[in-house]
Amino acid sequence: MKNILTTIYLSFLVLGITSCDQFLTIVPEDEQVLETYYTSESSVNANTASLYSAFVWQDFNMNFIWMAGDELAGDLYYTYDQEGQFYYMTFQNGNSFLKEGWNGLFRVVSYCNNIINGMPAAARANGISEEIVNRALAEARCIRGIAYYFLSEYWQDVPIITDSNISGDQVIRNTQSSVYEFIRRDLVFASENLPSTPFQEGRCSKYTAVGMLAKLHLTMASHLENADSDSNFGLAKQYALQVVNESNYSLYNDLSTMFYPAGNNNSESLFAIQCTNDGYGYGNGRNVSQSRNALITLGASWGAGKGPTLDLQESFENGDLRRKYTFMRNGDQYNNLGGGGYTYYNFSEDESTETNNEMLAHVRKYVIGANSDCGGVAGASNQDAGNNTYLLRLTDVYLCYVEACIGSGSLTADATALDLFKQVRSRAGLGWSSDSITYDQLIKERRVEFAFESINFLDIKRMSYRNMTDALTYLNDMDRERQYLSNGSYNWQERNADGAYHGGFTSVNPEDDSSGKGSIFYLNPDVASITVSAENLVLPIPAETLTKTPSITAEPVEYEFN
Repeated sequence: MKNILTTIYLSFLVLGITSCDQFLTIVPEDEQVLETYYTSESSVNANTASLYSAFVWQDFNMNFIWMAGDELAGDLYYTYDQEGQFYYMTFQNGNSFLKEGWNGLFRVVSYCNNIINGMPAAARANGISEEIVNRALAEARCIRGIAYYFLSEYWQDVPIITDSNISGDQVIRNTQSSVYEFIRRDLVFASENLPSTPFQEGRCSKYTAVGMLAKLHLTMASHLENADSDSNFGLAKQYALQVVNESNYSLYNDLSTMFYPAGNNNSESLFAIQCTNDGYGYGNGRNVSQSRNALITLGASWGAGKGPTLDLQESFENGDLRRKYTFMRNGDQYNNLGGGGYTYYNFSEDESTETNNEMLAHVRKYVIGANSDCGGVAGASNQDAGNNTYLLRLTDVYLCYVEACIGSGSLTADATALDLFKQVRSRAGLGWSSDSITYDQLIKERRVEFAFESINFLDIKRMSYRNMTDALTYLNDMDRERQYLSNGSYNWQERNADGAYHGGFTSVNPEDDSSGKGSIFYLNPDVASITVSAENLVLPIPAETLTKTPSITAEPVEYEFN
């Protein structure tokens, strides 16, 4: 499908351009243009291919996804300007990245709507079969459902838009329960009309939709006060088992390439944003935005101030193979970074090329190095690396099954749940000897498995639906503000010596150190605590949207389904 993506961008101009003047206005589709365009199966496929493109997802995928998914979750440390507001939980509706996330997801919705509304009649008029029409509709509805899942979990009550030609004064919010039902209907249609195996690499299959149905029903079930909670837990198990037992998807066992271009559309990728090395907005920006420095990418880089929070680092067990591929710390060696080899040290010999950050670690996942490390698509100049962004992996479905088995209780001894849980841990080099899995153990496992994949905040949202007090305790007990300072009296060898990195994160005040020399790194005792409240878990509607669509401030209403 990558070859298709490089030839379809003109269709964006032909079939719809988002206007900046109104909330979600698309230039009306000219009927004659549509009939001229949808003349063959290949033209239908070319336009649905656009829905997978990083170009369409760019406002969501370039920045917002990791700020909201990783910083809000307490996994990513970053304090700079508006980006850092997600770490500090101080964002307000004027935050520009908040606007990007909202607009970006509705941009995806608008492109899906364009196909759903404009394609069928034109394609049928040109003799294209119902099977092809319904398959294309299923792709658009599956992806619209995924976009709405993110919208509902970040903003809760959001407008359900099916006709993109809508003026700002017509936009109203719908209740989250209505949005869930809207998503469910889209995904059910997709599951009934998509092939069991993607007809082209990287496209949705039936099991993309079924896997998302498992996650959706798990989310709906987590609202324990709802009378249908138990039923939804059961449906989540049913859909997850369908993926496990019927699909040809399987765990991908090469952790070193899972987040490289070599791992694109691998055996466990159920849905991923397709990233290409075709310029800014067309690829994955994380190789640049989250890498430590130019020694890793041999190009642009500005991830020096980002790193895994200390609480996330503490969540990894000794011997967990995922740790090294999630974040880098002192002494780690990689043969596929820096143009053929890179060793991470807190300080470089000249003490200026590389220095420590406050976490004594930097992000590794999605960082793919220089061109020679990744098949020539590092994207270190244009932030357009060629490694896809996962939005749904098979592992997620496995662990959704475990969570559904736990249900509203505190643990499960379900044999299949134990087997799936063990498979995930076995790939990470870990065992599991217990005959049950508790909810807390499941959440911890999900956290380390999906760290820096920007979905952990959605796990916290489900936790908040179950019990808001537990979710806030979970977040506030992280003490995410903890950070290290370095003592400048040491040379670079001492700073990088064994023991310079305090794996236990015990605070050692230099004045109290019995050696008389002071600690090389010590926890800053003067940082202000970060307190998370329930209000932080629902993002505010962007200020620009409130200005353009004042009707959106009205109380949300139930959506009227046909």
